[in-house]
Amino acid sequence: MLEVKTSKESGQTVIDLVGEMDIATVDQFKMAVEEVRDGVTGMVFNLAELSFVDSTGVGGLLNVIKSLKYDDMDVKVINVTAEVYEVFDLLGLPMLLGNDVFLRAE
Repeated sequence: MLEVKTSKESGQTVIDLVGEMDIATVDQFKMAVEEVRDGVTGMVFNLAELSFVDSTGVGGLLNVIKSLKYDDMDVKVINVTAEVYEVFDLLGLPMLLGNDVFLRAE
C-alpha cells in the first residue's frame, strides 16, 4: 500500500511517499505526480516514510525524474532511508542522476 501526500512549499511541490512503492502502486505514484506538475518549478520527493521499493518502483521513480528534468524542473529526492538508498545504490541511480538528487536520511 502506498499513500501519496502532496503540498506546496516555496514554489515547489513536495510529495511524501508513505508505505511501499511496487508493481501494485507505481501507477498511483505516477498519476499523483502528473496531477500536480503543471506550473511547478521544482519537485521534492520525501521518502522518509517509504519502507519498501522494488524494481518497478525504482523504474517508475526514474522515469518520473527524467521527465521532470527534461522539462527543466529542479528535482530532489530527500530523506531516503538506508534500506531504500541501498536499492537505489545497487541499481546505480545516484551515479546515473547525480548524488545531488538523492539525499540520504541521517
